[in-house]
Amino acid sequence: MWSGYRLFVSFLVASCGAELCACAAHAPVKPPVSAAQLAEITPVPTVPLETPTTPAAEATPLPTRPIGAKIKHRKGEVIGPLVTFFGAARADGTSVEPVSVGKNGIPTYRLAGSGFMIVVEAKPGKSGYEPSRQVFMNVPNDPKARPDLQIETTRDMGNGSPAVCDRQRPNIGGIPGIAPPSFAETQRITDAINDFGCRFETFIESDSACTLDKTGDYAFADPSTTTQFCMIVARAYAFPVGTTLLSVRVRDSEGNPGPIKQMRILRPPEPARKP
Repeated sequence: MWSGYRLFVSFLVASCGAELCACAAHAPVKPPVSAAQLAEITPVPTVPLETPTTPAAEATPLPTRPIGAKIKHRKGEVIGPLVTFFGAARADGTSVEPVSVGKNGIPTYRLAGSGFMIVVEAKPGKSGYEPSRQVFMNVPNDPKARPDLQIETTRDMGNGSPAVCDRQRPNIGGIPGIAPPSFAETQRITDAINDFGCRFETFIESDSACTLDKTGDYAFADPSTTTQFCMIVARAYAFPVGTTLLSVRVRDSEGNPGPIKQMRILRPPEPARKP
């Protein structure tokens, strides 16, 4: 049976052979459809659009931080950010407890001259505006050109170099002191504030802070903090032996300064070396 089928197929191939395409080309072609016939074609039924019976769910707004109360404050009133924490931490971010806290609330930290961190944290004050984050804004001969982090020392740190932001090798300089503490708009004070502030880093998320909590996780020192500034004290601008008073304040995004906060660094004298 299979041999007969093969013979039949061979006969078909021999009959048409290479003329298969020609045979296909001469196949009858249907005439084009006329316009009258097109008009008689039944249109494809369509499904009408339905009006939604339930309103679309409203998008949940993203949480935002306060944008400020836009209040009119009295002259001399301090409405800027509140300093939630001003203290010291070890270089690895672990906390350091002060050795004492004065009646005025000023803590004293007993530390070596360098190798630790100075930490400043802030949150919105009466204005409601967020603490601003600029740590350096130096404009020569403009005593009003100041960063948002404004910190100063009463004693020279390192060599007390008057050069502004000389923190790069090979000419790393110190920080000049301002005594008594003052935020008056003079060029000398502005330069000292810029020189100190430019050595800080800014952090705005608690889980990426420079400090660690008691469990060893990164976190702000104060839970209410929204902005953190940290600086590792290098040997080139170490604290001198004795007690040094530090003062700090932070401006908000509208330029309003907050209240001043202070702390002391007590560097004990080096132990006498045995002959």
